[in-house]
Amino acid sequence: MTLNSVVLMAGYSKRMGKLKQHVVLNGKSFLTHIIEKLNFFNSKISTKIFVGQESDRIGEKQVKDSGGLWVVNPNPEEGPLSSIRLAIEKAQPDSAIMIWPTDHPLIEKETVDLLIKAWEKEPDFITLPSDGNHRGHPAIFPHWCFDYFKTIELEKGAKALLQMFPDKIKYVLTKDIWITRNINTPELLEEANASLIKNF
Repeated sequence: MTLNSVVLMAGYSKRMGKLKQHVVLNGKSFLTHIIEKLNFFNSKISTKIFVGQESDRIGEKQVKDSGGLWVVNPNPEEGPLSSIRLAIEKAQPDSAIMIWPTDHPLIEKETVDLLIKAWEKEPDFITLPSDGNHRGHPAIFPHWCFDYFKTIELEKGAKALLQMFPDKIKYVLTKDIWITRNINTPELLEEANASLIKNF
């Protein structure tokens, strides 16, 4: 069983006003938060893939310095699934991928640990975190999903697979509030900072 991580960071971030991976939250950029979490699992993750824009030289350097693989999406306007398609071309043969959107930087490493352990026990299942009411991120997709990623309509995204194969989903319950909180506007960034200060 081989696991790759895929960090999606090719979007234009129009609502945030700047590329989200470089937004600072609690003293660190979103990208730094995610890289630090992933580094805890170097023994579990074979290849760390980051899909971004060609113009993001800062992100490219940070990814490469961390040992990650930088992949350019030449058409980010086509949405996240276009980035996923590029990533799976770089993934290890017969591997699974853990997809992590960059606007979820505060997901706890304990949550990632639970997901990986659950996937290791049942590697043929799509493995998702859940708070009991809503599913969240990151999500682990087995290798059999790759052909579907290549054929489903771009606008439908990875969510289409969850709708197609509800009986192949394994949910991992967690109290991690950040699995469902996408931070993609200045207002949500302010709320996240306030939440961190309150719980410090």
